[in-house]
Amino acid sequence: MNVNDYLARSYPLPPCWALVADVYTHELDQPVHEYRTITDSVRAIAATFRLELHKAAHGFRQALAPQDMDVVLLGRSVELGVHHAGVYWQGSVLHALPTGNYFQDLASLRDQYQLVEFWRR
Repeated sequence: MNVNDYLARSYPLPPCWALVADVYTHELDQPVHEYRTITDSVRAIAATFRLELHKAAHGFRQALAPQDMDVVLLGRSVELGVHHAGVYWQGSVLHALPTGNYFQDLASLRDQYQLVEFWRR
């Protein structure tokens, strides 16, 4: 995967899941457009992740350790739950915020987010 291709793109709000959908479609030929959230509310995003991934209705299962191309779900607190997403790649996470796209090492993300989950198909 050429990370720079994704860093140069822009995504609609909420950008994190749009980036995940883009990566899964182009890199794995596995469209996930049906998992996109329809609002940028943190609580709505967390609810969508719980419904779509945690219930494994669409073939994702949680993993204890990351592998390349895993979906990474992040949450700043237990109260909010997971509300941000990215794709794990070679020790870092490709993710998008309204301020831009980032390729950030997992250790620094763990400093920012209390909850870190890995999901794969």
